[in-house]
Amino acid sequence: MSQEQQDAPFVPPPPPSPVEGSSLYPPHVLESKAQEARSDAKTALILSIVGLFCFGFIFGIIAYKKADNAISIIDIYEVAKDSRGLAVGAKILAIFDIVGWVIALIVRLFFLR
Repeated sequence: MSQEQQDAPFVPPPPPSPVEGSSLYPPHVLESKAQEARSDAKTALILSIVGLFCFGFIFGIIAYKKADNAISIIDIYEVAKDSRGLAVGAKILAIFDIVGWVIALIVRLFFLR
């Protein structure tokens, strides 16, 4: 080694660039799952909002399953983390759809005869 190399301070290499997703899966699988999670989260939100106004029980169940699927994909593959809030919001609205429908049915059957 030369004298200059010995006197130069050590500079560590830069950290690796952050990659979204788990390194256990190939990139094309991660991209596919990210698109699926985003699509399911958006669909669940749309269904749960529509379910507030009509067909709450049916749309609520479908929205809940779609949101749950999106959240599980996000957790397993560690992709589309920006869509997690959308999926959680859709899941909460779907629960309101189902509970609201059950309450409306009880009121209709027992109090409005």
